[in-house]
Amino acid sequence: MGTLRDSILRWYVGTPEHPSKYRIVRWLGRNCFPTNGIKTDVNPGVQLFLHPRDWIEYWLLAKNDYEPLTLDFITKNLRPGDNAVFAGVNFGLHVITAARAVGQHGKVIGVEPQPAALLRAQTNMRLNGVTDRIELVSAALGPEESFVHMAWAKTDENAGAASLLDVGEGLTVRLIQISQVFDMLETHCIQLLLLDVQGYEVHVLKGLSMNCLPQIVIAEVEPELLQKARTSEAELLQMFHAYGYQTYTLGGDLVSQPDMGIPEKNIVAVKGANAAVWVRAA
Repeated sequence: MGTLRDSILRWYVGTPEHPSKYRIVRWLGRNCFPTNGIKTDVNPGVQLFLHPRDWIEYWLLAKNDYEPLTLDFITKNLRPGDNAVFAGVNFGLHVITAARAVGQHGKVIGVEPQPAALLRAQTNMRLNGVTDRIELVSAALGPEESFVHMAWAKTDENAGAASLLDVGEGLTVRLIQISQVFDMLETHCIQLLLLDVQGYEVHVLKGLSMNCLPQIVIAEVEPELLQKARTSEAELLQMFHAYGYQTYTLGGDLVSQPDMGIPEKNIVAVKGANAAVWVRAA
């Protein structure tokens, strides 16, 4: 019965969009979907439990790609045995993709302060059999070690969302430096760092140590969120350049100034132009 139900729900979510469709799907989510969602193939070799209460999961259920260039870049730039760190894990798609790339002898650390996101990611990690190579850390990243207030999301369309920049009900979370996370890997060789920290990217980078710089950093660029954090895209680029990185798009086009129309809102900071494998849209 469950399989038939899941097939029907998946079919309806994948039908063409119409004005009332999302409202209907949200109702189905509350009344018909399993609590964990429906098992769905989302990327080669990756399955996730998806539920339409989260707009990104709804997008994937509707058979759309989510950050395909970023996922392709992660896959092509991580080799078996590599180490990677992800700041922000949401429901686990990116860390699971990385875990498959680094293999049994590699290590992925996911840093996430939101309890619901950690639980969601853990469920999907088990589904994909990669819990042995991913370590989740319940914390937020910042320039120094402290405790800060994190407000719950102001919308119910992303169960794993929360913000260090908003006020309102929430919880107190531990703030640690990214260099402390690198110490957990017991190596100074970090191949890739991904920052999806809702405008806090500059603050996180202030916690980097010159003695342990990742070869590649992927950082989300959301001008409105950066402004909310009292930083800017220009400051983010300047910080990368101060650390000795060159900044590019996922396709390898040089990013030298703000507002360059960056695909998937992710810039890539690299130690040396030939140190990354670039990807292009099909």
